[in-house]
Amino acid sequence: MKREHISFKEARLLVWELTENIETLQGQLNLVEADKTKLDKIVTEKRKLEFLGIRVALKTLLGKEIQIEYDLDGKPHLSDQSYQISISHSNKWIAVMAHPTRKVGVDIECPTDKIQRLYKRFLSITEQEELSRGEDLKQLLLAWSGKEALYKIIGKEAVDFANQLRIFPFEVKSSGEMKAQHIPTKSFYQLLYQQTGQYTLVYCLA
Repeated sequence: MKREHISFKEARLLVWELTENIETLQGQLNLVEADKTKLDKIVTEKRKLEFLGIRVALKTLLGKEIQIEYDLDGKPHLSDQSYQISISHSNKWIAVMAHPTRKVGVDIECPTDKIQRLYKRFLSITEQEELSRGEDLKQLLLAWSGKEALYKIIGKEAVDFANQLRIFPFEVKSSGEMKAQHIPTKSFYQLLYQQTGQYTLVYCLA
């Protein structure tokens, strides 16, 4: 089990490699009846692990167990509204982020070469030319993850990744920053990232 805590500007972020089994995770929670019902309806073990792992990770991050609810667009929030939250998972990795007042977005992705077949769907022509023309896999993963993190902040007004979100040219390192823009509102965002051999992580505080 690997865990990494990141803190900045009152935001908290936890990255967790989920190696526990269902029984171990369930033993760390006092699920309300609604969540027990949801868990019982989940068919696959992988999804059950994600469901429980996210809640244990948030409990670890915040020091208390708070029920997660979802709005009509599927965006998660805490039942007591004590923090703004964002959640992401990929394979065995989970990332949860929270801030007392400001919107947050986090995305974690495990390496895949599928991104090189799909990048034209989420990058504009300009971005494709500026970001290695699809040749740098690490850069493509960061760009995709960055737009996912922004979408979690902005919502449906950023659903068209290629036309509504812009990632500006950036240098690929093990950790660094990216600058982005929500084109319809001309709002700028600073994205922070980490990239290891096991995952790409991008997060943003709005």
